[in-house]
Amino acid sequence: MLKKKGHLQNAEVLKGVHSKILQSDLILAQTVQKMKEQLNYTYIETDVTGALLVFRKQTQNLVFASLGNDKHFLLENVKAFLKKNGKQDTKYDLQELKDREEYKQSIENYRICLENKMPLPSHTIPFEFLFGTEFQHKVWSELLKVEHGNVVTYGDIAKRIGKPTAARSVGRACGSNNLALVVPCHRIIGSNKKLTGYKWSCKLKEQLLNNERKNKLELKKF
Repeated sequence: MLKKKGHLQNAEVLKGVHSKILQSDLILAQTVQKMKEQLNYTYIETDVTGALLVFRKQTQNLVFASLGNDKHFLLENVKAFLKKNGKQDTKYDLQELKDREEYKQSIENYRICLENKMPLPSHTIPFEFLFGTEFQHKVWSELLKVEHGNVVTYGDIAKRIGKPTAARSVGRACGSNNLALVVPCHRIIGSNKKLTGYKWSCKLKEQLLNNERKNKLELKKF
């Protein structure tokens, strides 16, 4: 009789444990579902180059912009970026934008800026730093102050953010910029007027700078 009672008690305990596990799984599933973040992308073409634009659905802000004429390459690149840089508690759902109406003005403004018909897209396109470190955000925010037609050096930016010896770190932050044109990292050059690197090609960097400047700067080619 005691043995039977013991079995019943064990069964009740196991039943309770199983119930708690199911509840935990349900809570976890609900949490994961809540943290799902939808991003919408579209591709535009201009005479200068193409651009892949990614918007955050929740805020309708631009969060990623890359340049190039190969849409497939740019798309695979952003997928790889999201996989590598996604937040631990967030799953990004990247979907192609079927209806551009919601983002029509931002898309058109970006196109106009890329064709150099309107300066400083950060004033005309809602955006946010969804990715990046605190230091990178600081560098990118300082770059927003570099006016259309002007250039600065990595050392200049380092001094402006209060880290005069961090020119190389500034360079790495520029290389990590994923808001092409909006954060104008193409306007930063070496102290010797050398174009240095640009993740979307130095040739494009030179073209963007020359398009922006009335009097072309004699820059040393990379």
